[in-house]
Amino acid sequence: MMRISPLWIVVLVVLFVGCGSAAPPAPTRSPVEIRQTQVALQGLPTVPPAPTELTQPTSIPRPTPDVVALLNLTPDDPRALGDPNAPVLMIEFTDYECPFCARFVSETRSRLISEFVEAGIVRLVVRDFPLTSIHASAVLAASVAHCAAAQDRFWPVYEMLFQTHNVEWGGVPRRDRPVLVELAGKLGVDTAQLATCLDDPATEAAVLNEVALATQLGINSTPNFLINGQIVRGALPFENFASLIRQLAKP
Repeated sequence: MMRISPLWIVVLVVLFVGCGSAAPPAPTRSPVEIRQTQVALQGLPTVPPAPTELTQPTSIPRPTPDVVALLNLTPDDPRALGDPNAPVLMIEFTDYECPFCARFVSETRSRLISEFVEAGIVRLVVRDFPLTSIHASAVLAASVAHCAAAQDRFWPVYEMLFQTHNVEWGGVPRRDRPVLVELAGKLGVDTAQLATCLDDPATEAAVLNEVALATQLGINSTPNFLINGQIVRGALPFENFASLIRQLAKP
C-alpha cells in the first residue's frame, strides 16, 4: 500500500480550509446590467442637476424695478386699502378662479386688514394675474373687477367673485358673463356701464398688460405677493405674513 507523507497531509488540509467549496461560475450579465455598472463606476448623476440659479450665486444682481411706477400705483387707487404712506406696501396678485387665492381671502386677508392695514402699517393693493391656461373665465372675472373699480365698487365685487366662484359661475365665459353682470348689479354696479366696459377691448388688454408687468417683477403663480419688493408665494398662514410685515415695519 502506498504511504502518504505527513507533509502532503498538511498541504491538503491547508488547501481545503482556505478555498472552501468551489466558487460558482460567474453569472452571465446582460448588456443593460453591464451599462448600469459602467454608469455607476463613472459616477454619473441619477437625477437631473439642480438649476444653475439655485446652485450658483448670481454674479450681477438683477436691478429692482420701480414697482410703484411700473404698476401705476396712486394714492387714490380704487384697488387699494390703507394709508398710501404706510411703511409696508403689500401687493396681492390674484386669480378669481384660483382656489388658493380663495383660501387666502377666507383664512388670512381679513386678519391682515384688521391688524395691519387699519393700523396704518400696511398698504394693501390688488393686481390681476389670471391664469388663462387653466382658468377659462379668469380674464372675464378680472375684467368685471376692473370695470367695478371704475365705478368705485371694486371691493364688494372682489369679495363676491371669490364667494360665488364654482357656485354661481366658473369656467365658461359665455355663460358666466351675464351671471357676473347680474351679481355685480346687486352690489350697486351700474350694469349698463359694466356691459359697455366689458365690450371695450381696452379692458381685457389692461388685464393682460397687468399680467405682463407682474411677470417682469418675478410673479409666476397665484396667489403671489410683493411685500416691500420681496416675493412671497402661496396662501401661507397669517403668521408667515405677520412675521415679515413686523420685520419690514421696524424703523
